[in-house]
Amino acid sequence: MARGFLYVYERIYKGETEMQTEFRKIPVNGKRTSVADQKRVRKIISDNAHRIAQECSVLVSYPKMRIEGTAVNLGDVHIMLPDCRIISIEELKKIERGGVK
Repeated sequence: MARGFLYVYERIYKGETEMQTEFRKIPVNGKRTSVADQKRVRKIISDNAHRIAQECSVLVSYPKMRIEGTAVNLGDVHIMLPDCRIISIEELKKIERGGVK
C-alpha cells in the first residue's frame, strides 16, 4: 500500500533524525561548547527548516532548542501553516489524516 508521497509531519520527523545524526558529529559539551559549534548547530537547524519550507510550504521552528550535556535537545516543534496558524505536530497529524481542523 504505497502512497507515493510523504505527509508533512513525516517529513519533519525525517528532518529531525537527519539533524540528530549531524549533531552527533559535532563536539558539544553543555555550556563549554564553543561558539563556532553552537553556530554550526543553529545552521543545521536553519538549513533543515529551509528545506522543509521549500518542499512542504510550512515554516518549522524549534524555539526551545538547547544544548544539554553532550546532546542537542530540539524541544517541541512549532509549525506555521500557509494560513498563518501555528500548530503542534500532533495537531498537524490530525489535520493530515483527515481529522477535525
